[in-house]
Amino acid sequence: MSATGGMHRPVRAALLLAVAATAASLAGCEVADDVGLSPAAAGPSARSYPARAPLPALDPELAAAQARNLLELDAVLGSPEGLLFGGSGGIGDTSSGGLATSGIITRAGQYKVTAACVGAADAHLSVTQGARQGGTLLERNFDCGSVAEALIDLLPGTASAHLIRYGDGGPEPRTGAVAGVRISFNESGQ
Repeated sequence: MSATGGMHRPVRAALLLAVAATAASLAGCEVADDVGLSPAAAGPSARSYPARAPLPALDPELAAAQARNLLELDAVLGSPEGLLFGGSGGIGDTSSGGLATSGIITRAGQYKVTAACVGAADAHLSVTQGARQGGTLLERNFDCGSVAEALIDLLPGTASAHLIRYGDGGPEPRTGAVAGVRISFNESGQ
């Protein structure tokens, strides 16, 4: 070994050559995403997903009925003070159609649950938290056209509300039935 670098000089030179070779090989590469490219144009790394069947188109009359029902529902439910979470939407034409919404409870306390439905005879509401927070806290059937209200105690964690069309769908199917629920902190304590 010499005082001017000895064995280190050849190692440094080899490292420098390896870095230079890598840089030179990458210089000719171009980076492009494969968005919008066909699998053949994008190359072998292109992602390929199975084709999905298109969603069935909503009958224009049914869509109009659902829109009218949602406007009526929003007028009935409104947006209460202390609103924590809520949701509204179609509940289908059978008892299997429904809607679910959830939110995070940050503080324990008493909460007001308000639900309503339009376009069906009746609906079923359930509010749940995980088993550690109490499981199912509220189950109630109610007539559409009226507002169902209840007070429940919630603990910190996730709470969920589920609304389904109740019964056999009634005498008039395809009414654009909708339902909604609002859960708000009960500031008044009543």
